[in-house]
Amino acid sequence: MPDKVRTLKSGTAGRAATAAAVAVALALGGGCTNIEDDSTRTKTEGTLVGASIGAGVGALIGALVNGKNGALTGAAIGAGIGSLSGFIVGKNIADRKAEFASREDWLDACIEHAHEVNEQTRSANDGLKREVAALDKESKTLAAQYRKKRVSAAALKSERDSILALQNDTRQNIEALESELLSQKKVAQDARDNGDEREAKIMDNEIRQLTAQIKEMKAYNQRLADLSVRLAV
Repeated sequence: MPDKVRTLKSGTAGRAATAAAVAVALALGGGCTNIEDDSTRTKTEGTLVGASIGAGVGALIGALVNGKNGALTGAAIGAGIGSLSGFIVGKNIADRKAEFASREDWLDACIEHAHEVNEQTRSANDGLKREVAALDKESKTLAAQYRKKRVSAAALKSERDSILALQNDTRQNIEALESELLSQKKVAQDARDNGDEREAKIMDNEIRQLTAQIKEMKAYNQRLADLSVRLAV
C-alpha cells in the first residue's frame, strides 16, 4: 500500500476519504439487487466495480487538496470517472445482435447505448476538469513551498503518486472509450450497408460527439502528466 494511503487513513481526511468511497460503493451496490436480466446485471456490476475504485482515487486526491470536505467531493467525482470503463465493459451491445428479437431492436439499443456513453463521458470529463484545476493549484503551492524548504520531498512524492493514480485511471477509460468508438463505427457502417440511413446518421452524430469527448479526456490526461512532472524531485 502506498505511503500516502496509509498517511491519509490514519488522519481525519483519510477517514473521510475511506468513508466516502464506501458510501458510494454501497449506494451503487443496491442497484444490483433483484436484477433478473443478465445483461442488466452485468452492466450494473461493471459500473459498481469501476465506481468504487474511482471513488477511492477521487477521495484520496480530494483529501490532499481540500482536506475532509475535499475527500467527500473527490469521492463523488472519482466515482463518475471510475464508473465509465465499468459501464462500457458491462454493456457491449454491438456484439450481441443475436440476442435481440429484431434488427430494429438491436439498432435502437445501440443508439441508446451510444447516447448513454456520451452522457457518461461528459460527466467524467466534467469531473476531470475540476480535479485538474484543483491539483494544478495545489501542486503549484507545494512546489513553491518545497523550493523554500517548507515541505519535504516526501510531501511532493505523495501528491505526485495521487496524480499518477488518477492519470492511470483516466488512461484506462480512454482505452475503453476508443474500443467503444470502434464498435460504434461498425454499427453505423452496418446500418448504412443495410439501408438504415436514419439510424446511421444518428450513430454518426454520436460518434462525432464521442470523438470530441475522447480528445478532451486525452488533453486532461496530458495535463495530469504535466502536473506529475512539476512535482518530480
